[in-house]
Order: sequence, then C-alpha cells, then structure tokens
Amino acid sequence: MRMNRLPRRLLTAVAAGLLLTAAPAAQADPAPPAGSPAPQAAGAHGLRAFQQSYGLPATGRVDITTAHLLKTAPEGELRTFFAAPSDLGREQLANARTVIGVGKGAELSEEAQVIALMTAMQESTFVNYTSPVDNDSLGVFQQRPSMGWGTPAQITHVPTASKSFYGLPSPSANPGLLQIDGWESMEPGAACQAVQRSAHPGRYAQWEDFAKELLEQEGPDADPIP
Repeated sequence: MRMNRLPRRLLTAVAAGLLLTAAPAAQADPAPPAGSPAPQAAGAHGLRAFQQSYGLPATGRVDITTAHLLKTAPEGELRTFFAAPSDLGREQLANARTVIGVGKGAELSEEAQVIALMTAMQESTFVNYTSPVDNDSLGVFQQRPSMGWGTPAQITHVPTASKSFYGLPSPSANPGLLQIDGWESMEPGAACQAVQRSAHPGRYAQWEDFAKELLEQEGPDADPIP
C-alpha cells in the first residue's frame, strides 16, 4: 500500500489549485461507526478504500486530491477498487445517472447508454473535471475545447457533455455516437473509440459488464433529461 505518501505530481497539481465540480445533489457517504476497522487496500473496494490506500481521509467524497489520484492511478488499480457500480461514490453515481438521464430523455437504446457509461468510466470514473489533468481534457468524457467539443463551461456541464457524446443537438462540432455509421453493429468498445478517438482504443471494452450493471442499478431511478 502507498500509505501517507503522495506523488510529487499530485502535490504540484494541488498547489496549482486543481478544481472539480461535484453533482449539486451529492452528499457525503455516512461515516463508518466509531471504532470500525479501517478498510485495507488489499481486497477492499470502493472510493473510501481507494482514498485510504493513499493515506487520505476516507470521506467517500471526490475532493481535489482524490480527483487527481483517480485520473492518474494505474488502470489495474482502478479495476480493483471499482469492481462494481456499488463501489462508486455518491458524486460519481449522480453523474452516471445524468448520463443515463440524457439517453432516456432522447429515447436512446440501452445499448447507446451502456456505450456512454463505458466511455465515461474509462475517461474519468464519472468525475466532472473542471480543470484539466491531461492536456485540456475536461468533464466526465474528457472532451477537449481545442478539439471542438465546446467551451470549458459547456464541457463541464454534464448534461451538455452527454448530449455531445451521444450526438444529440449540442455545441460540439464533432460527430457523436448517433453520427457514427453502423455503431449499432460495432463492438461496444469500438463504438466508444469511434467517438472519442483515443490514443488507447482498447481500454473501453474492460468496462462493458460494469456499465451494464450500472445501467441496471441506476437506470430505473434516473430521470429523463430533455
């Protein structure tokens, strides 16, 4: 475990004032009862365990430091801590419901919603980054203003960013999912890549089962967003 040891790049980012936007309705997860054993990194799951593995307070909230660590953590580590949708924090789940809600509002298929969830999980673990960690990438889909996805304010507005990804009317100058010819017949990971044009196209597929479970868990309570 990496207890009480933060990477130099993290300290630099925090000193620079890295900011993120949490979902307005999100609340902190309840603290464990006094005297409860602290979760350990080995075999533990969830946001609290992730925070504690880095020696951070296990708040269950995505603060500035946690956000940077989530973005820079090795992928194998993320798969360990976030093995199931129940491992996400409340802010992350709120953003996931927004992605689902936009799809429901446009009456898009569950397949389209799964592809969007896979993409956001890979790109940001559903953290809405309002300051870039990688180039000028922002928001839950890590869309770039310099690449025509909209202004920073538009990209970090989760409903607008979701519309841009889906290919619904939005400020984006890029093709979204609905503009990709034959996306319905593609492997879901390939459909994610067709929209995102990532330097790491093979990484989306690992989240397919996770996204399906997430849609099943959160979809019924996600309000349609027009």
